Amino acid sequence: MEGLESFFTSGQQLQLFLLSCAFGIPIGIVFDIFRVIRMIIHHNKIAAALEDILFFCLYGVFLMCFTISMARSEFRFYYCAGNLIGFILYYVTAGTVVTGILRKIIGFIKRALLRIFRPLLKKFVLICEKIRTIFVGSLQNIKSNKKNSETLLIDDTNLLYNSNKEKKNKRKNVKKLGVQNYKKKTKKGHV
Repeated sequence: MEGLESFFTSGQQLQLFLLSCAFGIPIGIVFDIFRVIRMIIHHNKIAAALEDILFFCLYGVFLMCFTISMARSEFRFYYCAGNLIGFILYYVTAGTVVTGILRKIIGFIKRALLRIFRPLLKKFVLICEKIRTIFVGSLQNIKSNKKNSETLLIDDTNLLYNSNKEKKNKRKNVKKLGVQNYKKKTKKGHV
């Protein structure tokens, strides 16, 4: 009775390497799907980085499934090397052709949709601008009303006709001023 082998023979390793090269092609196809999404919808750097992270996560899941199903859960570096070789072969040959064709198809579809929806888009923009002017005008009215309501009225406790103390002080000042004016006139010799 023969026991389980714990290593791969060189023939099995070659077979796994060639399989990993062949499985580089689906990885290239998934990468082309991400490229097509970037062609359709323009991304900023953050969104592109998130897509790249998602692609590498998908590749990690694929590599784990390949290792579990084909290689008895034994990971070897040449699986990644084979995937990379298969990916590069797809990218250089079929990937450029597929991407070029898809670029032309996407450009045609964008132009057709733009011809169809441009009049509707112009009307939509005009309606939005009218609504915007209405809301901006009403917002400015609300702001000015709020500003006017926040202006304080004169505090009536400090008004002269409401305070008896200030009236008495004012009369004293008048008497003092009258005495001073009298003294000035007497010095000059008018009186």
